[in-house]
Amino acid sequence: MKFVKKLILFVGILWTATLSTESTITVEDLPPWLQPKLLVHIAAMEMNDAQNIEFREALKECLTGLQQVVQREIRKGGVNIPKRIERGINRQYNELDKRMKNTLKEPQIEHWTSYLEGLKIVMREQASKR
Repeated sequence: MKFVKKLILFVGILWTATLSTESTITVEDLPPWLQPKLLVHIAAMEMNDAQNIEFREALKECLTGLQQVVQREIRKGGVNIPKRIERGINRQYNELDKRMKNTLKEPQIEHWTSYLEGLKIVMREQASKR
């Protein structure tokens, strides 16, 4: 519950700050992992402080890993680059899933699974825009 309050406060501060500037932040301006359709699942998990910390660290490592996979495979070159990138991305998501399932309790797993599936979709959409 504290995480939800902090998240709401953060979004509120961010939104207030944008009101005082000429530009406005839209949903499209938020990072993919903070899209409102995903925030619903984060809030539904009702993680405690330790779980929140683990979630942030695991998500950060996964996102960094995704970027590294793409860069590494492109740098290596050769054949089947898209296939190798896809496998590397799947490994990153699997590691994130395993780590979070070890952290969360049974009632939270359903919401976690929904979040992860949504994250994959949003990240795929984001990558196709580039």
